[in-house]
Order: sequence, then C-alpha cells, then structure tokens
Amino acid sequence: MKIFSYSGVQFPSGNPKVFGAEKVSPLKLNTNHEKHMQITQKPPLTDIVPENERFASNFTQTLNQLLGSVEKLSNQSDDLTKKAVYDPDNVDVHEIMIASQKARFALNLTKTIIDGSIRAYKELTSGR
Repeated sequence: MKIFSYSGVQFPSGNPKVFGAEKVSPLKLNTNHEKHMQITQKPPLTDIVPENERFASNFTQTLNQLLGSVEKLSNQSDDLTKKAVYDPDNVDVHEIMIASQKARFALNLTKTIIDGSIRAYKELTSGR
C-alpha cells in the first residue's frame, strides 16, 4: 500500500505529474504525545493489584482481592467525576472517561462471572 503526501501537481506536457511527493508509511504511527497508548509486552498490573499482593494462597483470598480491585477502580472513577464537578479546570475529560470505562468493564466482567458461577452451581445441584 503506497500513500503519498502531495506537495504539488504540475502539467509540464499536458499530463499531470506529481512533484515533491514523499512516501508515508501507513503502519508507522506518531506516538509522541504523552497520552498516546504505549505498546508494552505485558500489561501493567501494578495499578490494579500491588506487586506483593498478586499471588493468593486460596480461592477466598483471590476472590476478595479481585473484588477489592473492582471496588478500587469504581472509587477512582467516582473521585474523578466528583473532582470534575467541583474543579473542572484541573481534571482532563479523557482521564474521567478512561477511568469510568475501566470501572464499567470491571463491573460487567464481575457480574458475568458471578452469573455464570450461579448458573453452573444450579446445574450441578439440580440433579438432572
């Protein structure tokens, strides 16, 4: 795929001819801005679960950890929304939207897992 940036078209012999064109790679993105998504090898988990609390010893502890991280994301979203109401000049709209979508996604995922677990439990105990 060739993409050109045209700087001028001239008609020297009656046929259009492009002068000063340069090839632009469509696959190379300019990510100089600080808010652009940075591609890493593995996602950073430290913002959700601290390093020393990543591994749990039993199922109950794991479940409590995950529900705590969902609550933490929800609280961060609520705090940013409140801050936007009271002090809108110091909060970026993008940060609010990203935090609210993270919280919404985490809550929907939690609800889906709980619904599936309840459905599986009911099927196991129904005795059919």
